[in-house]
Amino acid sequence: RDYRPIPELDVYEPEGLALDDEDVEELTASQREAAEQAMRQRDRELDRGLGRMRRGLLYDSDDEDEDRPSRKRRLAERAADGAEEEDEDMIESIENLEDMKGHSVREWVSMAAPRLEIYHRFKNFLKTHVDDHGHNVFKERISDMCKENRESLVVNYEDLAAREHVLAYFLPEAPAEMLKIFDEAAKEVVLAMYPKYDRIAQEIHVRISHLPLVEELRSLRQLHLNQLIRTSGVVTSCTGVLPQLSMVKYNCSKCSFILGPFFQSQNQEVKPGSCPECQSLGPFEINMEETVYQNYQRIKIQESPGKVAAGRLPRSKDAILLADLVDSCKPGDEIELTGIYHNNYDGSLNTANGFPVFATVIMANHIAKKDNKVAVGELTDEDMKVIIGLSKDEQIGEKIFASIAPSIYGHEDIKRGLALALFGGEPKNPGRCVVSCIQCVIPDLFLLVQ
Repeated sequence: RDYRPIPELDVYEPEGLALDDEDVEELTASQREAAEQAMRQRDRELDRGLGRMRRGLLYDSDDEDEDRPSRKRRLAERAADGAEEEDEDMIESIENLEDMKGHSVREWVSMAAPRLEIYHRFKNFLKTHVDDHGHNVFKERISDMCKENRESLVVNYEDLAAREHVLAYFLPEAPAEMLKIFDEAAKEVVLAMYPKYDRIAQEIHVRISHLPLVEELRSLRQLHLNQLIRTSGVVTSCTGVLPQLSMVKYNCSKCSFILGPFFQSQNQEVKPGSCPECQSLGPFEINMEETVYQNYQRIKIQESPGKVAAGRLPRSKDAILLADLVDSCKPGDEIELTGIYHNNYDGSLNTANGFPVFATVIMANHIAKKDNKVAVGELTDEDMKVIIGLSKDEQIGEKIFASIAPSIYGHEDIKRGLALALFGGEPKNPGRCVVSCIQCVIPDLFLLVQ
């Protein structure tokens, strides 16, 4: 006999039981959400406990003291920031991000585990990077960006290389993949500070500045394809700002079924093959209401006249500006352009050359005007005090006259005329010099003017 009656144990305890004859009060939405959040927190803690147990079965307990200091530092910084703890098993899968295990950089950063580690490292970099005075750099930049309703976050490459040298190494080699990860991490950091900012900007774009190596336009070669480059030149022409398909949906003309979304790339147009509802092959019309567009502008930059060797014509290159980079420059501006050097198919070049040739274009990531290096926004408080103090000096005019060509004796009238031309009068066309306009139309004429 395997059962003996035990009266005191054969009766269920009434506490915590919902009997059939009792009315159970239905949970409200807030109570249900709180309960689900508590269960998710319990599951995460249980998963982390199981993960530590599995590692303890495979390795000695003393092995945790031999972990890499950089990994310990990253985990401590994430915990200090109050961020949600991630699954340690996924982070443990990448012990050394530099070891690509025989893969190319582009293949390595496209894999799930390295991609997650890059995401966490860059996110931690945005949260914890401070300047020499101990101020959080990106907290202030994100605040300024949101105040101006922009979607570009500028990251100094030198700061990234000093803090995360592995990410700085991967970035020029696989810029398209790395910038996509950076954009996702930056968006999460921005939304953590301003949860409703996605109503203003759907995407956050990381812009890379101060790339150390500057390439001339005439030195761009095949080895630069699909890499992040930095070059300079004079803008000679700009198109208007055009709407470009970013995410498109189609309507089936036969059954009115909405197909999509289809995310368009820069190289090819994505179209539906057949309707999944009625199996027809078309025709399909673009759904104008649900299609998402982005700003598109094409510019042409040309070598600066001072960098062209004698007897040679200046070379030019097309560049594509997207999102909030449009209208950031105009013809006549001398700019430094950071972007991805791409190639695309051009049938006219094949016809002209008689063999397959690809046209090249620069997908712009960051634009800096050379004449804006000492802009008002970059002046420090000390600079402003000095300028205000000089403006109150009664001898400021004489000091300006004396600062014109001090090594040349005499010619006071000429120096006074130059000073008045520089500091007096009204701007007829601000931000655009006449010489640059002439150079845009007739490149060789610029040399004659000089």
